[in-house]
Amino acid sequence: MRSVVKCLLALITIGMISIIVFLLSKWPPQKEIWSSIAGALAVLAAALSVWPALRILEIQEDALRPNPTPYFDLTSRYQLLQLRVKNLGSGTAHDVRIKWDKRPHKTDGEEITTLDKIVMLLPQQSVAVLVGTTHQCFQNSTDTSFSGVAECKDAAGKIWSTHFSFSLDEHRKSLIYDDEMPRTLHDVQEIPNQLTKIAAAIREAAKELKEA
Repeated sequence: MRSVVKCLLALITIGMISIIVFLLSKWPPQKEIWSSIAGALAVLAAALSVWPALRILEIQEDALRPNPTPYFDLTSRYQLLQLRVKNLGSGTAHDVRIKWDKRPHKTDGEEITTLDKIVMLLPQQSVAVLVGTTHQCFQNSTDTSFSGVAECKDAAGKIWSTHFSFSLDEHRKSLIYDDEMPRTLHDVQEIPNQLTKIAAAIREAAKELKEA
């Protein structure tokens, strides 16, 4: 639709410019020619004024469109790599389909197909599948760059298609986490297990003292 409108505006603009040049070539122009030139200039001005409005409409439409995007997520889970599809747009994505040029695999060699079809993603909502531990992925992965096309429908049923590409190489020599919070939260989860071990050790020591 955008292309059709742009083509029509371009044809009108070129047509009016051609008419104005043709009329000016008839020198000296008669009174009727000046009237025709004025009319052509009015149409040209109207056509030119539509271009900025069309651009604003495109920006607003792009801002409200759904935008499901696959990427590697290394920060949500400590020492675990996930393949995540997140709707980065402002509109709800329906019937999301991911078409890979080269399909990613888990560290055990299994193809990842779970994210190929997603019923719906709300704005900023995401779904993910575990690929493996971060260390294994960096050590064993030979194919680290992936690309393809993400297709979806908006609430009106319009189909949107976006090319994507991402790579694991960009994370090899960079800090995975911006702070120590993921490690801290991971270690906090170990506190109940350690307390259980301490309690068992205390009970065993108390038992040995009674027997002594």
